[in-house]
Amino acid sequence: MKFLRLICILCMIFSNAYVHAETALPRNLSKEDRQRALQILGFGSAAKVLDNPYPLGGYTGIELGVASEFIPVEDLASLGSKTTDKGEYNYYTLTFGKGLYYNVDMHAYFTPFGQAEKMQSYGAQIRWGFYELSFFPLSFTAMVYGGGANFANLINITTLGLDILATVAMDNVAVYAGVGQTRAIGKFIGGVDGITDTQETYEEDILEGHSVFGISVDISKVFIALQIDRYKDSVYSGKIGYRF
Repeated sequence: MKFLRLICILCMIFSNAYVHAETALPRNLSKEDRQRALQILGFGSAAKVLDNPYPLGGYTGIELGVASEFIPVEDLASLGSKTTDKGEYNYYTLTFGKGLYYNVDMHAYFTPFGQAEKMQSYGAQIRWGFYELSFFPLSFTAMVYGGGANFANLINITTLGLDILATVAMDNVAVYAGVGQTRAIGKFIGGVDGITDTQETYEEDILEGHSVFGISVDISKVFIALQIDRYKDSVYSGKIGYRF
C-alpha cells in the first residue's frame, strides 16, 4: 500500500511532463549545427546518478523512482532554420536499481510513452563502490553507463561514459560530486522531411569532460534527489524514489 501511494504522488508531481507544449527541433542543420545539437541533446539525455551513490546493499537492495529531467533549449532553438522555443526540454524517466554483489549495483531507466515531448530514452549503469574511509563518512564510486535517445525520429543518439564520484553521507543526507567523460554519437536523419541542410543522413561523434554535483535526502525509505550535470551546458534533474 505504501508503494501504491508513492506511485500516486509521483504521478501528480510529474504530471506537467504530459501537459506542456512539445519542443520543436530546428531544421537545415549544418555540420557545426549538428555537433552543437548533439552537445545539447546527447549529453543532456545521458544517464544521471540522482540518488545516494553508496551501494544498495548486495542482493537485498532494490530502488524504484521517477526522475524529471530538464535540457536547456535556448541554444538549440538558434541552430539551422531556428525555432521560437525557450526554456527547457522537459521529460521524465522511470528508474530501477538493484544491488548485485557486495559493492556493485545495476541501475536502469527508460521514458514511458504518452509524454508531450516526442522522445524516448533508455539506458543502464553499473556502479562499483571501491573505497570507503574508516574515520570519516566519505566513499568513492566508479560508474560506467550507456544509453540511447530518440528525438522525434529525427535524431538518434547513443551515449557512453565513465564517472568517478565522491560521496559524503551524514544522517539522512548524502552530498556527492564527481568528474568523468561522456561520448555522444548522433545520427541526424536526412530526406525531404529530415533535419539536415543537404537532405543527407549524417553521423556525428563528440567526446567531452563532465562534472556532476548532487544531493540526496532520505525520508524513511523514500528519498528525494537533485542534481546538476555540467558539460558545455548545465543540465538539471530531480528524482523521487523508494528503497526497500
